[in-house]
Amino acid sequence: MPRSSRLRRLTNLAALTLAAFLGAALAAAPAQAAYGPAQPVDIQLKGYSPSGYTTLVGRLVGTVRFDDGNSLYRLDLTLCRQSSYTSTKLTVNVNGAYHRYYSGEDGYRPEACGGGHGQSLAVNADVPYAGVVRDLTLVYEGLHFSGTTATQVSRSASYDNPFN
Repeated sequence: MPRSSRLRRLTNLAALTLAAFLGAALAAAPAQAAYGPAQPVDIQLKGYSPSGYTTLVGRLVGTVRFDDGNSLYRLDLTLCRQSSYTSTKLTVNVNGAYHRYYSGEDGYRPEACGGGHGQSLAVNADVPYAGVVRDLTLVYEGLHFSGTTATQVSRSASYDNPFN
């Protein structure tokens, strides 16, 4: 076989191989799951002194959304530290079991927190889950300090996935 014929065949083979690899690499990415309607979140933590004085400890505001594939949820939340002695904490439970935890402060005080002083933490995340997300429970906690007594304050809210 002449040398030019072998070279042409090798060149054609290389071109076909490259085209196959590029075709596989450029294959369309799977479609993103669609989110359902935003479900509002507004949890206010309050502490009470022995004399009956009420103190705003922390506030959780924002929305929760579920995807139509049942394995992803979206959190758009702000944890507002109002007068909590420590940073407020958010625990996310999926189907009744622990899944995620958030705490801390980013130094920003959005209007959703009610103005004034204090810190907050923004949580804006698409959160994957290994199984089917049936429901989500948000547990929000802060620490109320009244004189010499520190008391943990906690409230929770549950949200159902509309896709199952």
